[in-house]
Amino acid sequence: MTVDFAKVTIMLADNNIYNSASELHGIICGALSAGAEAEKVHLIWHLLGQSGKPSKILSELIERLALESARQLEDPGFSFQLLLPDDDTELGLRLRALGNWCEGYIGGFGGTYAKADASLQDETREVLKDFTAIADLDSGDEEGNERDEKDYMEVMEYVRVAASTVYAQGQLGVKPATSENQEEKNWH
Repeated sequence: MTVDFAKVTIMLADNNIYNSASELHGIICGALSAGAEAEKVHLIWHLLGQSGKPSKILSELIERLALESARQLEDPGFSFQLLLPDDDTELGLRLRALGNWCEGYIGGFGGTYAKADASLQDETREVLKDFTAIADLDSGDEEGNERDEKDYMEVMEYVRVAASTVYAQGQLGVKPATSENQEEKNWH
């Protein structure tokens, strides 16, 4: 990603925005996955819980993150990366950031998705449920051990791939399951 976690964190703090960089990125990716256009900075701004208009620098940051995220999510080579602290950051802080990313994703998706919950695909519903569980994880031991590190990497990779998959399903216009589709499927 052309913008790194530390720079986004500083920009948000300098502008009195108390959402984390990871949460902002999660909100953006969730909104994109639910069908928002990357250029709709005002939508992201309101999903952050902000009123009024963002400053020029924040507007540019949000748009840049949204455009870059959309580009990565659209890449068939799965180049999409979560905006998280570097690997040399304490495990507890990285886990907390991953939880913030998932919480943001849920908020961005839910704040943008305009259709009834019943029209969500089962896989998308399951991903949102998993992201909720990840957002609720206790960061526990700040240091962690080798096994904890491996577990974190696996969960992070799951989140990365799951977010890419939900985005791709929405962009491809995969027909959502309806009672008619389900009945038809059961007869064949």
